[in-house]
Amino acid sequence: MRALPTEKAVIGMCKIALLPESLHERVEYLDGLGVPDKYMEDYSVLGIIVDRYHESLALLLDSGYTIDKLAAGSMISLEDHSSLGKILELLDDNRIRCDYKDIADTYYQA
Repeated sequence: MRALPTEKAVIGMCKIALLPESLHERVEYLDGLGVPDKYMEDYSVLGIIVDRYHESLALLLDSGYTIDKLAAGSMISLEDHSSLGKILELLDDNRIRCDYKDIADTYYQA
């Protein structure tokens, strides 16, 4: 019988999207998720939208965060339950406008 992962291990596997404000990049990111064309249920993807994307990446990398660059946007690894709050605070402290929100809020579902 395989042991279940600990809470820390599960949280350590979590990632969150980091995307620029550009609607084009958000659409490209969502397309990369492979959502079916005729998806009719509510659909949400939470992520961080920033006004200065490249500066945000550099700041997070310099602060020790692990980031996976994608064709559109990036994924930030969350090490523990407080990581998201620390990331948002770091961005805010450096005057980078950021929103933790549903990045699929304009996704057409028909």
